[in-house]
Amino acid sequence: MKITDVLSLSDGKNYMITSKTRYNDKVYLCLVDVNNYDNVRFGYLEDDNIIFIKRESISEVLVLKLLKQMSKLIINKE
Repeated sequence: MKITDVLSLSDGKNYMITSKTRYNDKVYLCLVDVNNYDNVRFGYLEDDNIIFIKRESISEVLVLKLLKQMSKLIINKE
């Protein structure tokens, strides 16, 4: 899975991987619904499956790492 890949999830919606980072020996992803940018999901990879986590359980360090990766995506598109 790489940044900008679009995944169809079991909720019937398509999500783009907007950031990906390694933190505490796990690879975390931020996915954004391609039709509703307010619908954001976070998870980590485990055996090529995404394990979704609640926003409340995300640490500040992880958020900053994901935002840094996302800003690279935005800057490279301009």
